[in-house]
Amino acid sequence: MANTNTNKRTRTEYVQGKMKFVKVVKPDIMFNCWQATIYPTPDSLEKIREWQGQGLKNTIKKDEDGWFIKFRCDVSKQRKDGTVWAFEAPKVVDKDGKPMDGNLIGDGSDGTLKLEVYEHPTPGGGRAIAARLVGLRVDVLVPVEMTEEDRELVNQPALF
Repeated sequence: MANTNTNKRTRTEYVQGKMKFVKVVKPDIMFNCWQATIYPTPDSLEKIREWQGQGLKNTIKKDEDGWFIKFRCDVSKQRKDGTVWAFEAPKVVDKDGKPMDGNLIGDGSDGTLKLEVYEHPTPGGGRAIAARLVGLRVDVLVPVEMTEEDRELVNQPALF
């Protein structure tokens, strides 16, 4: 996952941890975005807290599994001039860097999120940063648990 971005106000960053609620193949239909929640390692949590000091608005929360944060990427975004900016789905690779099916990523999988961290203006005339999910690497896969009903739906013959 090399940094290919040449914009000086945009950089590629990585956070590691356990992943949950990974939706990187089909967008979340309610929010029209791809997203992943990560329970970051202590080093990654420290990095995220530094970003919050620079204006990152993503909220770190805590539940019975520990501290977590959600990163996302909109499918598209409308600019002030009315043009629409479309984004690509996050790239998903395995621990060897080979493409893999993002539908297989179950809660508790260990991995690394690839983020595009960029500066943007604030309403008060200052600057802040934001982070967009652009990819993820699955280091230790916990397969998605399917119910019998899920298996039946997947194995249903096509209607057409």
